[in-house]
Amino acid sequence: MSRLFDTVHIGHMVLKNRISMPAMDLGFASNGAVNDKVIHFYTERAKGGVSLIVVGGCYPEMNGKVWKSIIGLDKDEFIPGLKRLADAVHAYDVRIAAQLLHGGRSASSIFTKMQPVSPSPLTHKSIKQEPHILTIPEIKTVIDNYVSATVRVKKAGFDAVELHGGMGYLINQFLSKATNKRDDKYGGSLENRTRFATELIHAIKETAGKDYPVIFRMSGDDFIEEGLKIDECIEIAKIAEQAGADAFHVSPGWHESRTPIMMMVIPRMTYVFLAERIKAHVSVPVIASVRINDLKQGEEILDNDQADLISIGRPLIVDPELPNKYKGGQFDDIRTCIACNQGCFDSLLNFKTVSCIYNAMAGHEGEYTITKAGKPKKVVVVGGGPAGMEAARVLALRGHKVTLYEKKDQLGGQLRYACIPPGREEVQNIITYLEKQVMKHNVDLKIGKEADVRILQEEHPDAVVVATGGRPITPDIPGVSGKNVYSATGILEGNVPLGKDVVIIGGGTIGCEVALYAAKQGAMRPEVACFLLKHKVITAQDVITYTTKGNRNVTILEMKRKVGGGFGISTRWIILQELKDAEVHEITNIKVKEVIENDNESGKRQGGVIYEKDGREHFIKADTVIIAAGYSPDNELQKHIGEKFSEIYSVGDCVKVRTALEAIHEGFKVALMI
Repeated sequence: MSRLFDTVHIGHMVLKNRISMPAMDLGFASNGAVNDKVIHFYTERAKGGVSLIVVGGCYPEMNGKVWKSIIGLDKDEFIPGLKRLADAVHAYDVRIAAQLLHGGRSASSIFTKMQPVSPSPLTHKSIKQEPHILTIPEIKTVIDNYVSATVRVKKAGFDAVELHGGMGYLINQFLSKATNKRDDKYGGSLENRTRFATELIHAIKETAGKDYPVIFRMSGDDFIEEGLKIDECIEIAKIAEQAGADAFHVSPGWHESRTPIMMMVIPRMTYVFLAERIKAHVSVPVIASVRINDLKQGEEILDNDQADLISIGRPLIVDPELPNKYKGGQFDDIRTCIACNQGCFDSLLNFKTVSCIYNAMAGHEGEYTITKAGKPKKVVVVGGGPAGMEAARVLALRGHKVTLYEKKDQLGGQLRYACIPPGREEVQNIITYLEKQVMKHNVDLKIGKEADVRILQEEHPDAVVVATGGRPITPDIPGVSGKNVYSATGILEGNVPLGKDVVIIGGGTIGCEVALYAAKQGAMRPEVACFLLKHKVITAQDVITYTTKGNRNVTILEMKRKVGGGFGISTRWIILQELKDAEVHEITNIKVKEVIENDNESGKRQGGVIYEKDGREHFIKADTVIIAAGYSPDNELQKHIGEKFSEIYSVGDCVKVRTALEAIHEGFKVALMI
């Protein structure tokens, strides 16, 4: 199986394969201490077959703490918890490292109760607190605290440390001209800007031992003005290797940059070239990361000598057993990460703990277990959307006899439409996984058959799970039934020819996605654009223009102040940028008054929409009007079955229209109850 499961050395540390798990804040730690929740989470990933787990980021001193729930390494009292974690991971022949992350100017006083520090007095645009300029004696103190942190994790049994030298944190702030304006020995030339990093490596090696592995995580490109580019990063890697770095973990960008880094819209393996460039100039192992969500891609990276290891984070949140499943050829059992950020990154930004859109056990490893039912029952699930399929999957795993009815001719519910807009194709992974699982576990599928009261009574079930989802809302607007008016789902199914002028009523998640779908119809394929660019037929700017949009005029009409309100914090700005690039017009704070149908025979009346804004009526022409006003619960079945069965449960959008994450988790939890 290629080199993926070959052993590899990082310094004197031997790893059983080339799959590592990067540091990720989970929101689990209690006042800096490792707790059972942290240990249960990482134990499952160690059990699943990864070879190296990097924990963190962990703050080496309080002034570097970047978030409320991360692990601390600044006190000896943290050592027992760290040791419990190391022992739990080692039980599965997995190595563990602690990532030392000092936020510098990225560390807010909200969490530290201290003024941020940095090489120069440049304020982080999100933190908005001017940092204190580190003096040379203070720099020495910071280095000492890094060393003390390393000593603590070594005492706890950790096998290595990783220095976070990227993503705009303190080490990176010294390395980058964007944040380092010093004129002393820590600023100016590249040699001076790397001094803090090299002194850190030397100090750690001197105290922890020259054989104690130090991994250096770095940004291959800062993606900001005056930031590091790949050529300078190569030189930094050479210098760090000479100082004693045993491996490099290469990732892209800063959190401050406006270049997408970890979203679904980014093609898989986009940033691997950064690791490949670094690898060509160093002799120690290089780890590639970001948007590698399939181990087949990992094999490709290793086979093409682009890196020595791969780092996968979110794929191990959604499927802790990914390495073992892949090695064992259990491909139908793999949950593939869709890079939606809903349960992981967005949860953290909302001060919640990490979860996953379609692994309800993520973050609850010590709480939820799927056990066989004491008394197997006959259970009918009505509705083959994500909530219904997840309920059916877990019920079948528990030994119940499960029948699932879906009135449409295929499973998936609203997710079938969510994966159609450009850049959203990964959503299909959820449908694929759940479909394969319900079939594997012998759920009796009744596809294309609607379950009513009579059918349910003929089934004689012990329990019924209603998961009928939602139905599109049709607003009460004159003309909404006209021949030029279509539902968003009808458009996404591809059965409706779009006119030149397209108006979408509704600017929520559905409205934005159908707007992008409409705007990009007829856009040039990227491979065509690259061919034309290569032969100098078009310019680089032409490539961007021709591949970003077709030739339609697309407008969103939204009653609220902004569009895209239903998207997560980490993805909304990307959607808005895509809409802007595709030249989708947005008219907000409006009220739609009437939809006008085309009068094709006389030509006297042009189709369009009349809307009110700021007390005045306006008209916008439209060959095609798309209704994207959201969904309401489809709860008709609940009304009819009443108390006709001893156990009735309702899950997902038929209860309340929410996210796919909430629907799937609800289906999971109900299945554990029956």
